[in-house]
Amino acid sequence: MDKLHNWKEWIGTDESGKGDYFGPLVVTAVLVNPDCIEEFRKQEIVDGKKITLKRIQKIAEWLWQHYEDNIVVIKKLPRDYNSVYEKMKKENKNLNDMLADMHIETIRRLSIQTGIKNVIIDKFSYHDIITPRLENNNFQLELVTGGERDIAVAAASIIARDTFRRELTSLSQTYNLDLPPGANNVINVGREFMRIHGEENLKNVVKLHFKTTKQVLNQESD
Repeated sequence: MDKLHNWKEWIGTDESGKGDYFGPLVVTAVLVNPDCIEEFRKQEIVDGKKITLKRIQKIAEWLWQHYEDNIVVIKKLPRDYNSVYEKMKKENKNLNDMLADMHIETIRRLSIQTGIKNVIIDKFSYHDIITPRLENNNFQLELVTGGERDIAVAAASIIARDTFRRELTSLSQTYNLDLPPGANNVINVGREFMRIHGEENLKNVVKLHFKTTKQVLNQESD
């Protein structure tokens, strides 16, 4: 892990689901401090994008079992996600604003629980839209591209990815259809979902603002 700061205790945040057509958007914050950092290192916690799903599940289970108080998760299932997105669109805001709000909420919740004000965030926007919203709260913020190099952000990425996959599996079971992650090879599944459950229920499983929706609705060529 790269050393991106000199803090002895800090919060790291990351998200999952931003680029996935089906399923929720998840943001996670994880606290690392002297009481847990060596245990985290023994688990060889790294960026969730660099390990297998089985390994993600195993580490996430271990984190929840041993360090539940160090974790905060916020998730927006598709129905809520689509509602919030439409509201933000009317206010000339976008997905990054939603992400910023979710990162800030996880940070505030975990900070209230622990008193920690040092925070490292995996940077998701070209412009810093988080610092101005937290500048009156005495937080020390680091926004880093590729922030998963930090062990707290890496742990957050694992929890976020595990939560996303669990929620996607739950939606698949609810609608008795295998909903795939990612944004490729999803059009036919979207059309099959509509055939079975109707267009009106599409908002319950997908992020409607994706261009993919027009293809699912046959409004645009494949």
